[in-house]
Amino acid sequence: MSLPAQLNWVEHMVSDSFNGAWYALPIDLDGDDDFDILGSAYDGHCVSWWENDGSQNFTAHTICDNFLGPKGICGVDLDGDTDIDVVCAGFLCDTLAWWENDGNQNFSSHHTIVANWGPPNYVFPTDLDLDNDMDLLVTSCQAGKMVWFENDGNQSFTERTIKPYLQGAACLIPVDIDGDTDIDVIGAGPGSTMILWFENNGSQSFTEHIVSAGWGYPNFLAAEDIDNDGDTDIAAASCAGQIAWFENAGDQSFTRHIIDPNFYQARSVRAIDLNADGYVDIVGAAKMSHAIRWYQNDGNQTFTQYSIVDGFLGANHVCVEDLDDDGDCDVVGAAMGADKVTWWENQLIGVEENDTNIVKEIQYLPTIISGPFSLPKQKLYNIYDITGKKVESEHLTPGIYFIEYDTRIVRKFVKIR
Repeated sequence: MSLPAQLNWVEHMVSDSFNGAWYALPIDLDGDDDFDILGSAYDGHCVSWWENDGSQNFTAHTICDNFLGPKGICGVDLDGDTDIDVVCAGFLCDTLAWWENDGNQNFSSHHTIVANWGPPNYVFPTDLDLDNDMDLLVTSCQAGKMVWFENDGNQSFTERTIKPYLQGAACLIPVDIDGDTDIDVIGAGPGSTMILWFENNGSQSFTEHIVSAGWGYPNFLAAEDIDNDGDTDIAAASCAGQIAWFENAGDQSFTRHIIDPNFYQARSVRAIDLNADGYVDIVGAAKMSHAIRWYQNDGNQTFTQYSIVDGFLGANHVCVEDLDDDGDCDVVGAAMGADKVTWWENQLIGVEENDTNIVKEIQYLPTIISGPFSLPKQKLYNIYDITGKKVESEHLTPGIYFIEYDTRIVRKFVKIR
């Protein structure tokens, strides 16, 4: 059972002068328990971060302003000293490099991982070999390389091939797709029109399997159980102008479902429950549609399209995090044409703690509840959990519930704590 929902978004500018904004990633870079933002500016040759003061006032800090053509970027504790370092793929300088955090967010120590290599365009951190240090998944779209760089624990990196050539190699995502407790990898190459998954035998020897061939030009992926059947599905963005998801039958065979056929030069995709109704939604950014959209999953994988922003010139990247720590998911985006890094505050309606709620009219927006919840002691009111079992309001654990008033379901709510 699901009630339709439209979220309200409030736009907040982080920067409108980040020249050729490519990536914008929420991450707690300074360890103060709020989300900062890490970004790369392709045209400005700049790697920067914006410090969150805890009230979403952001102060810009430059990590490097002469790293030519930075594209993919990530924050990760690469050297195991408990602070967050920064790794970036320099496309125009053909260099994969990392900047060491001294613990006070000074990034003066610059280390080259590989140069004259590809050039690199994408990087993602993961402990692929499960040896308690962080390795790196890296692609080169021009050279068609899909590799991982093994960290020996002392930040000496050895290149290991996942696939020696895939035309336009764009991204690699770590995920245990076959449920055998080791980390597999999914990847996309728009030039090849292919999505692949690489099965890890437990010793980082990879067997290639096809998820999709001949569909668009896939260039970004996300992995999540989209249909709530206990296995991992895949969401994909295609620069040919589509958003799709690929349903895992449970045996790692996949069926493609188109979500949006007209999202031009889609460049980024995320799979997450954006409206807190218990179902995985999809969020995407498209460079030529100049838009960030979200697609609401009704629980049966029928998706309704909503706009977060239009006219976001050259929308290149999107991420989802609870940036303001209010219990719902906000959205962060980078627009290459507009030189902007922006976040959108999710105004999912909340209920005050310790409130007694009288609900008689149908409320179409799911409600977030933090803290105790009660209803008047009248026979007209009943609460049911997601399985349809009747429950008492005084003993609710975190979960999804429905309020029945006078034999009608009038509200869905999500109790988060």
